[in-house]
Order: sequence, then C-alpha cells, then structure tokens
Amino acid sequence: MPTGTCPECEADVHVDTDADKGETVDCEECGVHLEVVGLDPVELDIVEEEDLDDDDDDDEF
Repeated sequence: MPTGTCPECEADVHVDTDADKGETVDCEECGVHLEVVGLDPVELDIVEEEDLDDDDDDDEF
C-alpha cells in the first residue's frame, strides 16, 4: 500500500492503491484532512477548511 507524508506531523499516511488525485484521506496520527495531490510518488496537502460564514462578507460596506 503506498504511503505519503503528512505535512502537519510528518507521519506516514497510507493511501489506497487505486486512489486518484483530489481524493481525501485522514492522518491517523494527528487527524488532519489531507488531499492527494500527487501519485508517483504520493504527495499529500492539507485540505483548507472553507469558512461557513461566507454570508458575513455580504454585510460589510
């Protein structure tokens, strides 16, 4: 099973052999959500959490 390195804690993260770019996995060590950004070798990047309060931007003048 291929592995990538968590950019947060540097732990080895196992990725399914049939994983595609854009899929997400969780680091078992620190729990951060990661996106598969490369396959050969496996590269992982932290998934940025989107703001749930996007409506607040509309209230600013």
